[in-house]
Amino acid sequence: MSREVALATHHVGSLCFNIFEVQQTDESFHTIKTATEAAHSSQRGASGWTFFTALLREASGNKQFALLSEIDNIAVGYLTGHIIGKRCIVTALYVEEKCRSLGIGALLLACAQQFEASTNETLVCVLPGQRELKNLCEQAGLPAQLIFAGTP
Repeated sequence: MSREVALATHHVGSLCFNIFEVQQTDESFHTIKTATEAAHSSQRGASGWTFFTALLREASGNKQFALLSEIDNIAVGYLTGHIIGKRCIVTALYVEEKCRSLGIGALLLACAQQFEASTNETLVCVLPGQRELKNLCEQAGLPAQLIFAGTP
């Protein structure tokens, strides 16, 4: 069965998907992340996002994590983030287009917020044009707070 058919054959009523932590070297995670990063590389703000995530990786006390969502062992979404002090900073959240509006993104975000018991603040990086992610964040009680401006 092709990946497209597998994604299209699930129904919300009987849908069962898993969310779990993976290493960034996990093959399923790497495949879906690479595909989405390639698609977003030309998006406005992508160079600023790359710079910001590099700064986060270098931050003292930084703990990186990655969550993967699968339906029938097929990766349909992921989230990457950093725990720095008492902050959970989500740097990427993606759900396959055919699987959106099923609650996968909201659950990925909720899992990130609960990833580390000591965190009490959540920040999500949203690029210009990522209206669906911005809306998801606002529905989760995370309103937009900051916009970076600069040369591309």
